[in-house]
Amino acid sequence: MQALSLTISIHGWAVVQVGDDDSAFSYTIGLVERFGHPELIVVDVDRRHQHRLINELAQGIAASGRPALDRPSTRGVRCVEVHTNHLHADYFSAWASRYGTLPQPGQVLQVLLPNSAYCECHAPAVRRLDRPDPTPAAPAPLNRAERRRRARPGHAP
Repeated sequence: MQALSLTISIHGWAVVQVGDDDSAFSYTIGLVERFGHPELIVVDVDRRHQHRLINELAQGIAASGRPALDRPSTRGVRCVEVHTNHLHADYFSAWASRYGTLPQPGQVLQVLLPNSAYCECHAPAVRRLDRPDPTPAAPAPLNRAERRRRARPGHAP
């Protein structure tokens, strides 16, 4: 916690990464405290890029009060408010340790990459923390008759 406090004192925020596998995510601590701006959380982005992305956005907040969404590396990125259902210790335990409470509604924004950042099969599976259920409902699988009909020559989608 001392290192976290020192980082926030020097830079105005710190980035906490949770996990070290494909399900890892990162979020800021200090943006609410130092800039009156909601914290940022990044999920379903390669863990090697989370820190850089979130820091770039936070630099914009420090400079102008808004995430830096106009840089070449952040074009198409959006920030959406995290739904109350996801403001729990599974995501924000370090935040809760620092402030003695979990974030309140309106205090966290999820950073979303453009759909073009994902392949067609993975874009629908991105966790959306702005919704009560984090993942969108997957389309119902096609039954056997529909799969055969679509496989016929001359089928128009």
